[in-house]
Amino acid sequence: MRRIFSLTVFVCLIATTAIISLGKQQDKSSAKPDFAMTASYIEACSCDMFCPCYFNTHSTAHHGEKMAEHFCRANLVLKVDKGYYRTTKLDGAKVWIATDLGSEWSTGKDSWAVVNFDPSVTAEQKAALGDIIAQLYPFKWQKFDADTQGFTWDVDEKSGVARAKMDNGKAEVVLERYKGDDPSREIVMQNLKYWTAQSNDGFRMWKSKHEAFDGKGHKFSYEGTNGFLITIHFSGQAQTKPSGN
Repeated sequence: MRRIFSLTVFVCLIATTAIISLGKQQDKSSAKPDFAMTASYIEACSCDMFCPCYFNTHSTAHHGEKMAEHFCRANLVLKVDKGYYRTTKLDGAKVWIATDLGSEWSTGKDSWAVVNFDPSVTAEQKAALGDIIAQLYPFKWQKFDADTQGFTWDVDEKSGVARAKMDNGKAEVVLERYKGDDPSREIVMQNLKYWTAQSNDGFRMWKSKHEAFDGKGHKFSYEGTNGFLITIHFSGQAQTKPSGN
């Protein structure tokens, strides 16, 4: 009888420990994220439509005056529709990311990025967006710079033209809605992940009429290449300590 009683107690202890452990795991998984944002993009790159980077592990080959080169030079111009980072609101914050993904993604060879904040973005928002962007684009850029320059961001649904332009005139993206067989329906690519964002509303095919960038020692300009509009939803836990800690 004593052995049976001891065994029963032992089983109960194991069950209790398992329940407590499971509860902790559920609490952790259901914890409110440190940040969450919905952001809309005007985006263009040097590739042909539709961007092959989303289906390969390296940049596409571009044939120029010399031998073929692998690169993807792009402007990712985002506006936060709604978001927060801990106690910092991110609504309306604008960021322009100019980049070249280089020739080898696993090493970041030949790659660079310039993250430009609109002057309206506060110091707290910059710090918050810096952490979010690093998690959204976990890429090994060989060269990385930050800048501050005003720019406009506008999508005209009626005319089918989207435009982002820096106030200094050194960067611009102009997209035009690409027409499908049925003019009443927009071409939207679904079921495709945007970097590490948990979800998106689909890649809307708005071909690039012109995209250009000139800054921090980098310069490029392309016409008639890949472009799209997209709204993403991204959340997670902060990887930087709160100020004062």
